[in-house]
Amino acid sequence: MCKLGDIIVIDEYIGEDGKSIQKHSFIVIDDNAGFIEGLEYDFVANVMSSFKNLKHKTKKLKFRENVEISNDDITSDIKINNNSGYIKADQLIYFNKSKISYYVLGKLNDELLDELIKLIVFLNKQGKLRNNINNIKFASFSKK
Repeated sequence: MCKLGDIIVIDEYIGEDGKSIQKHSFIVIDDNAGFIEGLEYDFVANVMSSFKNLKHKTKKLKFRENVEISNDDITSDIKINNNSGYIKADQLIYFNKSKISYYVLGKLNDELLDELIKLIVFLNKQGKLRNNINNIKFASFSKK
């Protein structure tokens, strides 16, 4: 069961381009069930990505939509890599737990979670949020 602020790893999900992506990390930003475009979901998450190198990090952090995350921002009982990365705050991805396989990796600290939620609210007011409903619309992944 995932809840607000959890960092989860999803075995397979459908990206904005409709392509299947294997093993990816997400931050749960809403754990309330609801409907979007008539489709049922039970949580919303932001995707996380790693920095490839310092140049990539500098480039990605120029965009307000990207929030840096490091191991210091995470509480976890599981060994995680030491790479810093970023959260794509402008991409809201809707999921139904019954259609995916995932596990909880850890929890985002309250300070960064608050910063992330405030940024999402700001981006929403600016009309800059993108909704990915592919995982509730097309996903038929079987839980392992």
